[in-house]
Amino acid sequence: MVYERKTKKDCKEIFDEANEFFETELGLEGNKEEKCVSYSGGGGHVKITCCKEDNKSVVEIATREWDRQVKKFLKKI
Repeated sequence: MVYERKTKKDCKEIFDEANEFFETELGLEGNKEEKCVSYSGGGGHVKITCCKEDNKSVVEIATREWDRQVKKFLKKI
């Protein structure tokens, strides 16, 4: 499943919050790249991309097996 949300937070802040949520809280293994981060574990994965559009950030999250947690994260940001 793929989810998308626009937010006033910048991409660095989004990635920092994602690391806290998916690595620290959920214990997934993280892999950081320039414009995306990905996490894997528990038979699934989460990939987050972020880019600026006007004065907002567009966050796109693709996931398998972690839909409930992704929805929770999107509410936080």
